[in-house]
Amino acid sequence: MNQLKSRSRSGTILICVLACLGIVIALVMTTMQSSLRGRREVRMQRQLIQAEFLCEAGVQRAVQQLKKAPEYKGEKWFPKLGSTSYENAAIEIRIEPSMDDINTLRAQVIATLANSADSNDRMQRSHTFSIGLPFSSTESK
Repeated sequence: MNQLKSRSRSGTILICVLACLGIVIALVMTTMQSSLRGRREVRMQRQLIQAEFLCEAGVQRAVQQLKKAPEYKGEKWFPKLGSTSYENAAIEIRIEPSMDDINTLRAQVIATLANSADSNDRMQRSHTFSIGLPFSSTESK
């Protein structure tokens, strides 16, 4: 009889230990999933900020190139970003006459930032602005 109670107690303890282990594994998995989600969000925020800086660099380049050469119509620029994890950065600048005013040029800058050439992890920002002749930059969206 004692041996039967001992086995019954051992079985009950084993079931309790397995249940606790299952709960601990579920908690660890939830924590890891939350951590990975947070890491992904931080990476996307960093990429968004870098794309905005890249777009601002394109705006500054467009203004600078127009000051050098009034016939400048734009370009596709591939700057080297140095020590970032994003290999491919591209800035497309388009300059065209404004439809509203003959003394104003319309500039559009599109900045694209990606990890690789065929990456789905791509961030793109654009900015459109007007440049009045003689090249005083004014904002318009």
